[in-house]
Amino acid sequence: MVTATIFGVFFGLILMGVPIAVSLALGALISLAFFTTLPLTAVIQKFFTATDAYALMAIPFFMLAGGLLDKGGVSRRLVNLANAMVGWLPGGLAVVTILSSAFFGAISGSSAATVAAVGSIMLPAMLREGYPLRFSLATIASAGFLGVVIPPSNPMVLYGLSGNVSVGEVFIGGFIPGFLLAGGMSVYAVYYGMKHLKGVVCKPFSLSEMWTALRDALWALIMPLIVLGGIYCGVFTPTEAAAVATFYGLIVGIFVYKELDLKKIHDIFKNAVVTSSMIMFIVATATAFGYVITLELIPKRIATAILSVATTQFSFWFLISVLLFIVGCVMDTSPAIMILTPILLPIAKEFGVDPVAFGVIIVVNLGIGLVTPPVGLNLYVASSLSHTGMEQVINKHLFLYLGCATVILVVLMCFPQIIMLLPGMMK
Repeated sequence: MVTATIFGVFFGLILMGVPIAVSLALGALISLAFFTTLPLTAVIQKFFTATDAYALMAIPFFMLAGGLLDKGGVSRRLVNLANAMVGWLPGGLAVVTILSSAFFGAISGSSAATVAAVGSIMLPAMLREGYPLRFSLATIASAGFLGVVIPPSNPMVLYGLSGNVSVGEVFIGGFIPGFLLAGGMSVYAVYYGMKHLKGVVCKPFSLSEMWTALRDALWALIMPLIVLGGIYCGVFTPTEAAAVATFYGLIVGIFVYKELDLKKIHDIFKNAVVTSSMIMFIVATATAFGYVITLELIPKRIATAILSVATTQFSFWFLISVLLFIVGCVMDTSPAIMILTPILLPIAKEFGVDPVAFGVIIVVNLGIGLVTPPVGLNLYVASSLSHTGMEQVINKHLFLYLGCATVILVVLMCFPQIIMLLPGMMK
């Protein structure tokens, strides 16, 4: 009865439009109140213990760093660099959008921030050059999910915390998959450009222009090297690296690019506080929700069911992919990771899957969910850029981009050695 109640309340509230965090909290509280003898204070205690984690401090710091570097002029310089590198290709501005999102993802750690920062620059440019609105919005929304795959990544921090896995190793493991995804989506962008954008003039490649853009964006590109290099050289922890990145963003924005002022800094800190509070609330309620379902032995039942059906690693990946796809369609990345990681990670270990590789695949899979209706956050952010309805974003181009991403995901599942290449070199 508890199982039916907790999931019934949760999904019922979601369908009514109640925020996910509130739905998680009420599902846990109502189940405990009516069907168990445990005090409700047990849930409240979980709220506090879930957020009382040193590793979680990395999230607000990475958000601050991303905001400081964005408003400090970094996103524009990264777009200029990407344009100099690949703008000469057919469909070049679409490829620029994807590559810029990959670059910015290596700074922001947030999918929505990547869509907003890159999209606000690229959408007017694409429309001005004759790119259709629907194709442009689909490109921006799809490319945005690279922000959670390429480190630093807030979902990877949550995975490391909930699965007791090294955040640094998961970060490093996301690099090659992130740029493979960028390459896969770029293939469709080039194909579309060759077939439908023959009237759009592509600017010629210029080595001097690329060198100038690279020199101008160098301060932005150094930040990921500081963060990941510092972590793997043992200079600081991921949380300390996030604080260093924030300080670096302030220095670059104020003294190097000179585009930050007190008003911008105030707005950046305000946005980081609001967004971090939302994530922390989700972490707290998801942990309480997970506590109740653990009491009911639901993870054990799910594990038993999967193990009874999945007899090979291939069948395991198939079942997990279907599950994560369904969850990603109706739930945001943060609560999904907090709830599913403790359930699925032990099963993955049974099939000999490395926890680092499993974490990257979970993040990629749920990242695709950020671009999948009906809950996909990137879709809402992209539509807000053009002040149009969701029907302009959800179109065949979007699903073709997702098809390219799914192909890369299948390759990663079949060859997890790709993910483990860089982490293995660091050991």
